[in-house]
Amino acid sequence: MRTLNRLIAPELLRQARVFESMTGQLRTCLKAECAMHCWVGGIRDQTLVVVTDHAGHATRVHYQQGEILKCINKGFRAELPAPLTRLKLKVRPMPQAPVKDIRRPSLSLDNARRLRSTADGIADAGVKAALKRLAGRGTES
Repeated sequence: MRTLNRLIAPELLRQARVFESMTGQLRTCLKAECAMHCWVGGIRDQTLVVVTDHAGHATRVHYQQGEILKCINKGFRAELPAPLTRLKLKVRPMPQAPVKDIRRPSLSLDNARRLRSTADGIADAGVKAALKRLAGRGTES
């Protein structure tokens, strides 16, 4: 069986490693609150593409773009065919895990009967209706 490294083009693997290293360098240039939310998405025509998971972080990166370009150009002079001159930002929210079903508290039939009985003795129509709605949630336990 072939290893994954043999199935992926060597140039693509090298580029992925460079982008991973650039992401590390990028994060050292950024402030701590947004560093883990940004990564290098690619390079095209002397433009560094930075991806972030939130628009608020994109704004912070935008204001630091000069520093970021200097930092990346300095650290990756050998890997870059020409110095990077622009920075492009993309916002790509991370997919969130599906929300688990929330377990609703149960009400026993006996307690539901007591609530109905109490509601029958209440004069206030709003409170009476609320207690009867609550009693309607009674289940066998």
